[in-house]
Amino acid sequence: MTFWSAIVILLIGFASVSLAGETKNSIGMRLVSIAPGEFNMGMLNEHRLKLLHKFSAYQREIHDYVETPQFPVKITKGFEMGATEVTVGQFRAFVEATGYKTDAERAGEAWVFTPDAKRESERFAPKKGASWRDPGFEQTDAHPVTCVSWKDAMAFCKWLGEKEGVTYRLPTEAEWEYACRASTWTIYCSGDEPDSVYAYGNVADAALYAVHPQDVIRQRTHALKPGEGDGFVYTAPVGSLKPNLWGLYDMHGNVWEWCSDKYSDRIYKDMAEEARKKGSRSKPAPIEDPQGPDDTPQHKHGDWRSLRGGSWYVAPMQCRSSVRAFAEAADAFSYIGFRVVREAR
Repeated sequence: MTFWSAIVILLIGFASVSLAGETKNSIGMRLVSIAPGEFNMGMLNEHRLKLLHKFSAYQREIHDYVETPQFPVKITKGFEMGATEVTVGQFRAFVEATGYKTDAERAGEAWVFTPDAKRESERFAPKKGASWRDPGFEQTDAHPVTCVSWKDAMAFCKWLGEKEGVTYRLPTEAEWEYACRASTWTIYCSGDEPDSVYAYGNVADAALYAVHPQDVIRQRTHALKPGEGDGFVYTAPVGSLKPNLWGLYDMHGNVWEWCSDKYSDRIYKDMAEEARKKGSRSKPAPIEDPQGPDDTPQHKHGDWRSLRGGSWYVAPMQCRSSVRAFAEAADAFSYIGFRVVREAR
């Protein structure tokens, strides 16, 4: 790709922001219009090689098979996406209007950060009384709501949709990655350098290291000097850092975000094969609006749902545009939240 073609693509990205604009809904949530388009979903092999070079000490953690092979996707319908993750204040409005009890509140516990745990595998553990109201660290109404399950997020979308007479829902994985990339083709919306993401996302950095060094050093990359990084220990108020080219904040880090899809670790292989059958091996045809599998053998043991974007607790490697994770639909963790999609009227 030439220098000038890269400049043209960047200008197109900036233009899409100014043309699309931003609106607010009935609870003050900012929504960004996302136009239809095409992109390549997943991780390129060249990106994998760059990651292995950057994160050589941690290469066992690169579960590239769940993000590969990359395949073309076509988003056929425009939609509006929350400019930020749903906040504590916005979720509070839902609860006060409906009397809703979250899965964590009904269970009497949520999974929260337990830094004093002796084993690394126990750094997050269930705590009695923990919920979105008390996730184990201080939050204001401007912070992203956490300790909410996939079911809680769906209930919020249903309430907001009925309130406004439109359809709100969680994004599909394809919509989420399309919006996160915002016309970019690099590992992050900010480029290929891991430390470039600090300006765009709240991830594990020097601030978290200063308080909980052992939790960060085992997953770190480069910048750990005092003052470097995003400056937040736990969650950051939404919109505190830079937006991507399409005006979306916190797509990298802060909290993992629920998507609507059932999770499958092998679906990219299936999608890539389908794209080749529709087109050819040298020029696969785009898959239109993929939404994940209807079911998998693993779903006999739970309703596993996809997560995207990384969180305040994980380093840049786990906050890439293509990174994927999952949790059971009733799980409530202090590193998981969500953002919404509003379908075009």
